[in-house]
Amino acid sequence: MGVDTPGARRMLLVEDEALVAMVTEESLRSLGFDPIVATTASEALDAVVRDGPLMFAMVDVGLPDMRGDALARRLRDCAPSMPIVLASGYDSHELQRGFAGDDRLRVLTKPYSEHQLRATLIELALTPAA
Repeated sequence: MGVDTPGARRMLLVEDEALVAMVTEESLRSLGFDPIVATTASEALDAVVRDGPLMFAMVDVGLPDMRGDALARRLRDCAPSMPIVLASGYDSHELQRGFAGDDRLRVLTKPYSEHQLRATLIELALTPAA
């Protein structure tokens, strides 16, 4: 699927805090992505089945129904090659160790800027719009 194909820039944003979700969604849109927003792990898994394939997923670690790192592992089962960004206010080193060897996953420490988000996406070979 090419970048110009409708839906090619769709991605999954999983964030339960409304304000953080709104700001992150806006940042992702300004970077040229089309976020599908889920507020729980259950909604996220449903979205992957319903709306997949998705370009990537951005997952908050502190979700109400499942830890985001556990959700990332479940997403790996559904979409093994999908890049994942874990957003966390927790110790990012512990999370990174838990995903050692997974070159399709990055941890982004909260609070983060749009510039840091963009740099993380570029590390994952997800080119934001110019």
